Order: sequence, then structure tokens, then C-alpha cells
Amino acid sequence: DPLAAAARYKHFAEVLRDKVRAPDRAAVMLEKALAIVPGDADARRALVEVWTDLPEASPRALEAWSDLARQDPSDAGALSAIATLAARLPPTAPDAARLAERGRIAASLAAFVAPTSRDAPPPAAVARSVAEDLRTRVAAPGATGPLARLLELLAPWLETLFPSDLARRGARPDDELDPTRHPALAAALVEAAHALQARPVRSYVVDRPGVEVTFENTQPPAIVLSEGVAALGAPSLAFLAARTLDLVDHGWALVGKFAPRDVGILLELACRFSGGAPPSMGLPPQRAGAFLGVLESQVPARAFEAAHELGPAAAQELAETDPRALAAALRRTANRVALLYAGDAGAAVRTLALLDRRLGAGAVDPAPALALPDLRDLALFALSDPFLELRAAVLG
Repeated sequence: DPLAAAARYKHFAEVLRDKVRAPDRAAVMLEKALAIVPGDADARRALVEVWTDLPEASPRALEAWSDLARQDPSDAGALSAIATLAARLPPTAPDAARLAERGRIAASLAAFVAPTSRDAPPPAAVARSVAEDLRTRVAAPGATGPLARLLELLAPWLETLFPSDLARRGARPDDELDPTRHPALAAALVEAAHALQARPVRSYVVDRPGVEVTFENTQPPAIVLSEGVAALGAPSLAFLAARTLDLVDHGWALVGKFAPRDVGILLELACRFSGGAPPSMGLPPQRAGAFLGVLESQVPARAFEAAHELGPAAAQELAETDPRALAAALRRTANRVALLYAGDAGAAVRTLALLDRRLGAGAVDPAPALALPDLRDLALFALSDPFLELRAAVLG
């Protein structure tokens, strides 16, 4: 009876660990149990816990806890164990700096998942610059193809085609961001804009509860922030500023306010202007000529040539793309770029949770928050090995 045999080995392991105080022998028993029933999650976790108690098994335990956290980024026990094990490693250990950063990230996420379980780690270093190639490397699938690049290229001129109404966002001229009233917020936006070489924006702060950021296609684009944004801590402000500016760079002043059908029409227009033959997404024929005429009169020659290099491939991609999927890819890319810049994973997921209206007002429940696709994507990205390498590159 394999199940009974595995259960017996697990019992022996418990006795050896808790009664005899022999974790090395307990590990042998758990390995035997897993050899019989490889999919026993409880035995696997118990083995990793035993490895944690064995100094010589610390590297193996650290990798195992990292795997468990990637399976469930709301696993507070796994996150705390990663932080503890990383702190134990001597500075001379192989990859000590990289593993220390992994521990700091895990501690940051643990402080979000279980705020009372441990103190948050020291704030992360904010990058002075995030090069374009690094922004491309962190991009979510679907955010670096010809269609997304064409949208980014033409966004400044596409935005002029559609009426903008800042008043509907609740912003008036005297609501423009005043650095003397909100110095931390103003500084965060300036620093992020410098690091990302972002497009110019106009920023407004309105008397609205909660944490909210909206976009409007004024000239230059406007971002409208609630008073709750100004009250965020420095790590959250750094993340939010970079996320917001990356979204503006990628045409979010239109994509973020249009319905999916209208986003499709916008992309069809961009492809038609660029010499592509896109499928019909609903662009009214009577308006297409006027739109194209305005673009032809406004887009500079260099941008026109670059658009025509992308147009045919972008049109082909549009035939296979759901506008909602493209919007999600742009949003997740902005989340990742902002995390690469700001570095504090716990503050990043907490900020995204506060921005998400589906979670409601008040205290954030970490488990349902991390079940949302964008938050889960960001947490898993933070726990990945590529993120550690990219953070080292951006701070190097």
C-alpha cells in the first residue's frame, strides 16, 4: 500500500524532527515518502522545512521555498523563509548579492501578504535611469510587437484627433500639481520622467477619495491624481510615477479611456495611415479620410517613414489581436517597468491593489488581490530570476 507506506515514513520524520531532534534523519524519511508518492505537497513542504533547519542544506532550501512562492505568491510562510535564509547566507557565499536581493524582495512581499508577521525591509534603491533595451526586456508578451510599437510612435498625433475633456475627470486649471503643496508627488514624477526619458505630461491633483489615476489626451497628455495618491509613501510614489509615465508613453491617454471596440478602430486607423491593410475594426469610412488627412498634415517625415516600416506587419498582427489583450499587455509592461525602476515589490502590489476598484475601499485582503491577473503577474515577475538580473543591470 504506497499511501500507507508514505504516511508511515512521514510519521517517522515527524518523530525524528520533533522528538529526537534529528532533522538530517527526518529529511531521509521524507525523501523516502516522496519517492513513493512524488506529488505529496505536504511531504514536500515538510522536507523543505527540515532543510531550512540544516545549515548545509540552506541553498537547496532557498531554491525550494522560491519554487513554492512562485506557485503561490500569497504564501507568507514561503516568502518569510526566503527572507530568513537569504539573511543567513555569509557575504562570501556564491551569488551572495543576488540572493540577498531575492531575500529583500521576498521580505517586501511578505510585508504585504502578512503585515504583522515581520517588519518590512529597508526601502529599495530607485534606479537613476532605465534604458530602452531594459524596458523592452521586461515587457509582457504582446507589448513589443509592431502593433504596440506603431501605437507608441503615433500616439502624440493620434491623441489630437479625438476630443478631450479634462473637466469630466474633475480637474480644473487651479488643480494643476503644485510642488509646494505636494512636494513628494511632484519630485517622484520629475525623477521618474528623467529616468524613463518620458513624454511631457501635465499633472493635476483633485479632491477625490482613495487612490486613483486617470488619463486624458490633452496636449500634452494629462494625468489626474486623487489626493490619496499624494498621501502614499515614497516607494509607492516611485512605482506609481513610473507606471503612469510608461503608460502615457504607450498611448494610454487613448487606450485607457476607449472601449475595446474603439481601441480596435484606433489601431485600424494607425495601420491604414502607415500603409498597412488591416482588417475592418469598425472605422467609419466617412471619417477615415478626414482622420488620415489630419495625420498626414501633422506627422513629421521621420515618424512617417518609421510608421510605414511598421505598418504592414502591424496590420497583420491586428488581424490576430484582441484589443483587450493588447491593453492588458501594455498595462502589465508598465507595471514591470515601474517595478524595475522602483524595486519595492510589496509597495508595488499594494499600490496596484489600491488602484483596482474590484477590491473595494478599505483594507486590502492580500489573497484575493494576488489572485487578480495583473497583481499575480507582477508578483511572479518580482520572484523570477530574470528580474534579479535586470535589477542588477539597472542599478549597475
